Amino acid sequence: MSRRVKQFVYGLLYIIVFGGILTGIYFLYLKPAPSCFDNTQNEGEQGVDCGGPCAKICIPADIQSVSALGAVQVFSPLTGHATVLVQVENANANFGASSFDYTVTLYGPDGSSTVATLPGLSFAYADETKYIVFPNVSVSSPVSRADIAISDIQWVPANQMGFIPQFSFTNLEDTASGNGYVTVTGNITDRDVASFNKVLVMAIFKNTAGTPIGASQTELDSIAPGTTQDFSISYPALPNENISATEFKAYAERE
Repeated sequence: MSRRVKQFVYGLLYIIVFGGILTGIYFLYLKPAPSCFDNTQNEGEQGVDCGGPCAKICIPADIQSVSALGAVQVFSPLTGHATVLVQVENANANFGASSFDYTVTLYGPDGSSTVATLPGLSFAYADETKYIVFPNVSVSSPVSRADIAISDIQWVPANQMGFIPQFSFTNLEDTASGNGYVTVTGNITDRDVASFNKVLVMAIFKNTAGTPIGASQTELDSIAPGTTQDFSISYPALPNENISATEFKAYAERE
Protein backbone atom coordinates (compact mmCIF):
# COMPACT_ATOMS: atom_id res chain seq x y z
CA MET A 1 0.00 0.00 0.00
CA SER A 2 1.45 3.33 -1.00
CA ARG A 3 2.12 6.08 1.49
CA ARG A 4 -0.53 8.32 -0.06
CA VAL A 5 -3.16 5.59 0.23
CA LYS A 6 -2.22 4.96 3.87
CA GLN A 7 -2.56 8.68 4.62
CA PHE A 8 -5.99 8.71 3.03
CA VAL A 9 -7.17 5.63 4.95
CA TYR A 10 -5.84 6.93 8.28
CA GLY A 11 -7.36 10.33 7.63
CA LEU A 12 -10.71 8.76 6.83
CA LEU A 13 -10.56 6.70 10.04
CA TYR A 14 -9.78 9.83 12.07
CA ILE A 15 -12.76 11.61 10.47
CA ILE A 16 -15.11 8.70 11.25
CA VAL A 17 -13.90 8.46 14.85
CA PHE A 18 -14.05 12.23 15.38
CA GLY A 19 -17.48 12.40 13.75
CA GLY A 20 -18.72 9.58 15.98
CA ILE A 21 -17.47 11.41 19.06
CA LEU A 22 -19.22 14.63 18.00
CA THR A 23 -22.42 12.71 17.19
CA GLY A 24 -22.35 11.06 20.62
CA ILE A 25 -21.81 14.41 22.33
CA TYR A 26 -24.73 15.91 20.38
CA PHE A 27 -27.18 13.13 21.25
CA LEU A 28 -26.02 12.92 24.88
CA TYR A 29 -25.71 16.61 25.75
CA LEU A 30 -26.77 18.97 22.96
CA LYS A 31 -29.86 17.53 21.21
CA PRO A 32 -33.06 19.21 22.50
CA ALA A 33 -35.40 16.91 24.38
CA PRO A 34 -38.69 16.06 22.63
CA SER A 35 -41.29 18.72 23.36
CA CYS A 36 -44.69 19.98 22.27
CA PHE A 37 -43.04 22.88 20.44
CA ASP A 38 -40.40 21.23 18.23
CA ASN A 39 -42.55 20.89 15.08
CA THR A 40 -42.02 17.12 15.19
CA GLN A 41 -44.41 14.27 15.98
CA ASN A 42 -42.62 12.46 18.79
CA GLU A 43 -43.06 11.40 22.45
CA GLY A 44 -46.45 9.80 21.81
CA GLU A 45 -48.17 12.78 20.19
CA GLN A 46 -51.27 12.17 18.07
CA GLY A 47 -50.14 14.80 15.57
CA VAL A 48 -47.36 17.34 15.18
CA ASP A 49 -47.06 19.01 18.60
CA CYS A 50 -50.65 18.10 19.51
CA GLY A 51 -52.53 15.36 21.35
CA GLY A 52 -51.08 12.78 23.73
CA PRO A 53 -48.90 14.57 26.29
CA CYS A 54 -49.35 17.93 24.56
CA ALA A 55 -52.03 20.36 25.70
CA LYS A 56 -52.75 21.53 22.16
CA ILE A 57 -55.70 19.71 20.57
CA CYS A 58 -55.24 18.04 17.20
CA ILE A 59 -57.74 19.70 14.87
CA PRO A 60 -58.73 17.66 11.79
CA ALA A 61 -57.83 19.27 8.47
CA ASP A 62 -61.42 18.87 7.27
CA ILE A 63 -63.11 20.51 10.27
CA GLN A 64 -65.97 22.80 9.24
CA SER A 65 -65.92 26.41 10.39
CA VAL A 66 -68.76 27.88 12.42
CA SER A 67 -70.81 29.64 9.75
CA ALA A 68 -74.02 31.56 9.16
CA LEU A 69 -77.01 29.44 8.26
CA GLY A 70 -78.74 31.61 5.68
CA ALA A 71 -78.65 35.37 5.32
CA VAL A 72 -78.37 37.86 8.16
CA GLN A 73 -81.86 39.29 8.72
CA VAL A 74 -82.40 42.94 9.61
CA PHE A 75 -85.68 44.34 10.94
CA SER A 76 -86.62 47.97 11.59
CA PRO A 77 -89.08 47.98 14.49
CA LEU A 78 -88.65 51.71 15.11
CA THR A 79 -87.34 54.62 13.05
CA GLY A 80 -83.60 54.98 13.57
CA HIS A 81 -83.26 51.46 14.95
CA ALA A 82 -82.49 48.02 13.57
CA THR A 83 -82.69 44.50 14.96
CA VAL A 84 -80.30 41.84 13.67
CA LEU A 85 -81.10 38.13 13.65
CA VAL A 86 -78.79 35.43 12.31
CA GLN A 87 -78.49 31.69 12.77
CA VAL A 88 -75.03 30.17 13.05
CA GLU A 89 -74.15 26.51 12.81
CA ASN A 90 -71.41 24.26 14.12
CA ALA A 91 -71.89 21.18 11.94
CA ASN A 92 -69.04 19.22 13.55
CA ALA A 93 -70.27 16.25 15.57
CA ASN A 94 -66.97 15.68 17.39
CA PHE A 95 -65.86 19.24 18.18
CA GLY A 96 -67.47 22.16 19.98
CA ALA A 97 -66.42 25.80 19.71
CA SER A 98 -65.70 26.95 23.26
CA SER A 99 -65.56 30.49 21.89
CA PHE A 100 -65.55 32.38 18.63
CA ASP A 101 -65.51 36.05 17.67
CA TYR A 102 -68.00 37.49 15.24
CA THR A 103 -68.68 40.87 13.68
CA VAL A 104 -71.96 41.89 12.07
CA THR A 105 -71.68 44.78 9.62
CA LEU A 106 -74.75 46.82 8.66
CA TYR A 107 -74.77 48.65 5.32
CA GLY A 108 -76.72 51.72 4.25
CA PRO A 109 -79.17 52.22 1.37
CA ASP A 110 -76.38 52.12 -1.23
CA GLY A 111 -75.39 48.63 -0.05
CA SER A 112 -71.73 49.53 0.50
CA SER A 113 -71.39 52.27 3.11
CA THR A 114 -71.13 50.99 6.69
CA VAL A 115 -73.89 52.08 9.05
CA ALA A 116 -72.80 50.09 12.11
CA THR A 117 -70.32 47.41 13.15
CA LEU A 118 -71.49 45.05 15.88
CA PRO A 119 -68.82 42.80 17.46
CA GLY A 120 -69.55 39.87 19.73
CA LEU A 121 -68.30 36.68 21.36
CA SER A 122 -70.18 33.40 21.52
CA PHE A 123 -69.82 29.61 21.66
CA ALA A 124 -71.40 26.58 19.98
CA TYR A 125 -71.70 22.99 21.14
CA ALA A 126 -70.99 20.13 18.77
CA ASP A 127 -73.68 19.83 16.08
CA GLU A 128 -75.51 22.94 17.33
CA THR A 129 -77.48 25.58 15.46
CA LYS A 130 -78.19 28.75 17.42
CA TYR A 131 -79.42 32.32 17.02
CA ILE A 132 -77.48 35.52 17.52
CA VAL A 133 -79.55 38.65 18.14
CA PHE A 134 -78.76 42.35 18.33
CA PRO A 135 -82.10 43.94 19.38
CA ASN A 136 -83.12 47.50 18.61
CA VAL A 137 -79.69 48.93 17.69
CA SER A 138 -79.49 52.68 16.98
CA VAL A 139 -78.50 53.37 13.36
CA SER A 140 -77.79 56.60 11.53
CA SER A 141 -79.62 55.59 8.32
CA PRO A 142 -81.82 52.79 7.01
CA VAL A 143 -80.11 49.42 6.63
CA SER A 144 -80.29 47.63 3.27
CA ARG A 145 -78.26 44.53 4.10
CA ALA A 146 -75.90 42.95 6.64
CA ASP A 147 -73.23 40.28 6.80
CA ILE A 148 -71.35 38.41 9.50
CA ALA A 149 -67.68 37.46 9.79
CA ILE A 150 -66.67 34.69 12.21
CA SER A 151 -63.08 34.27 13.40
CA ASP A 152 -60.75 32.97 16.13
CA ILE A 153 -62.66 29.72 16.75
CA GLN A 154 -61.38 27.79 19.77
CA TRP A 155 -62.11 24.12 19.16
CA VAL A 156 -62.68 21.62 21.98
CA PRO A 157 -63.47 17.89 21.74
CA ALA A 158 -67.22 17.41 22.12
CA ASN A 159 -66.84 15.19 25.20
CA GLN A 160 -64.89 17.94 26.98
CA MET A 161 -67.34 20.73 26.22
CA GLY A 162 -70.40 18.62 27.04
CA PHE A 163 -73.81 18.39 25.43
CA ILE A 164 -76.31 21.15 24.65
CA PRO A 165 -78.09 22.26 27.88
CA GLN A 166 -81.70 21.23 28.27
CA PHE A 167 -84.33 23.89 29.05
CA SER A 168 -88.11 23.99 28.69
CA PHE A 169 -90.65 26.84 28.51
CA THR A 170 -94.12 27.00 30.07
CA ASN A 171 -96.90 29.53 30.83
CA LEU A 172 -96.09 31.73 27.84
CA GLU A 173 -98.23 34.85 27.55
CA ASP A 174 -98.13 38.17 25.72
CA THR A 175 -99.23 41.58 26.95
CA ALA A 176 -99.65 44.72 24.84
CA SER A 177 -98.39 47.72 26.79
CA GLY A 178 -99.62 51.26 26.30
CA ASN A 179 -96.35 52.53 24.81
CA GLY A 180 -96.49 50.47 21.61
CA TYR A 181 -94.54 47.51 22.93
CA VAL A 182 -95.45 43.86 23.36
CA THR A 183 -94.12 41.95 26.36
CA VAL A 184 -93.95 38.16 26.37
CA THR A 185 -93.64 36.46 29.73
CA GLY A 186 -93.18 32.87 30.79
CA ASN A 187 -91.27 30.35 32.85
CA ILE A 188 -88.03 28.61 31.99
CA THR A 189 -87.04 25.35 33.69
CA ASP A 190 -83.55 23.88 33.88
CA ARG A 191 -84.02 20.25 32.76
CA ASP A 192 -80.29 19.62 32.89
CA VAL A 193 -78.11 18.07 35.61
CA ALA A 194 -75.99 21.22 35.92
CA SER A 195 -76.44 24.76 37.17
CA PHE A 196 -75.89 27.58 34.68
CA ASN A 197 -74.81 31.17 35.07
CA LYS A 198 -75.72 33.76 32.45
CA VAL A 199 -78.62 32.09 30.64
CA LEU A 200 -79.60 34.00 27.49
CA VAL A 201 -83.32 33.72 26.69
CA MET A 202 -84.45 34.77 23.20
CA ALA A 203 -87.82 35.37 21.59
CA ILE A 204 -88.09 35.27 17.78
CA PHE A 205 -91.34 36.95 16.72
CA LYS A 206 -93.11 35.74 13.58
CA ASN A 207 -95.94 36.84 11.31
CA THR A 208 -99.04 34.89 10.35
CA ALA A 209 -97.01 33.06 7.68
CA GLY A 210 -94.47 31.90 10.27
CA THR A 211 -91.69 34.17 8.97
CA PRO A 212 -89.47 35.96 11.53
CA ILE A 213 -90.22 39.68 11.74
CA GLY A 214 -88.33 40.63 14.90
CA ALA A 215 -86.39 39.34 17.89
CA SER A 216 -85.30 40.31 21.37
CA GLN A 217 -83.68 38.74 24.41
CA THR A 218 -83.07 38.90 28.14
CA GLU A 219 -80.45 37.43 30.43
CA LEU A 220 -80.91 35.42 33.64
CA ASP A 221 -78.14 35.49 36.22
CA SER A 222 -78.32 31.82 37.16
CA ILE A 223 -80.58 28.79 37.26
CA ALA A 224 -80.19 25.51 39.18
CA PRO A 225 -81.16 21.99 38.06
CA GLY A 226 -84.88 21.32 38.34
CA THR A 227 -85.73 24.92 39.18
CA THR A 228 -88.04 27.30 37.31
CA GLN A 229 -87.67 31.05 36.85
CA ASP A 230 -89.86 33.79 35.41
CA PHE A 231 -88.71 35.86 32.46
CA SER A 232 -90.08 38.69 30.35
CA ILE A 233 -89.01 40.08 26.96
CA SER A 234 -90.27 43.31 25.40
CA TYR A 235 -90.27 44.38 21.76
CA PRO A 236 -92.09 47.01 19.67
CA ALA A 237 -95.50 45.81 18.50
CA LEU A 238 -95.33 44.53 14.91
CA PRO A 239 -97.97 44.42 12.15
CA ASN A 240 -99.28 40.93 11.34
CA GLU A 241 -97.54 39.51 14.39
CA ASN A 242 -98.68 36.04 15.44
CA ILE A 243 -97.76 35.81 19.10
CA SER A 244 -98.69 32.14 19.28
CA ALA A 245 -95.94 31.42 16.73
CA THR A 246 -93.19 33.10 18.77
CA GLU A 247 -90.12 30.86 19.03
CA PHE A 248 -88.21 30.73 22.32
CA LYS A 249 -84.58 29.69 22.74
CA ALA A 250 -82.19 29.52 25.70
CA TYR A 251 -78.40 29.33 25.55
CA ALA A 252 -75.95 28.74 28.37
CA GLU A 253 -72.32 27.69 28.59
CA ARG A 254 -71.23 24.86 30.85
CA GLU A 255 -68.65 25.84 33.46
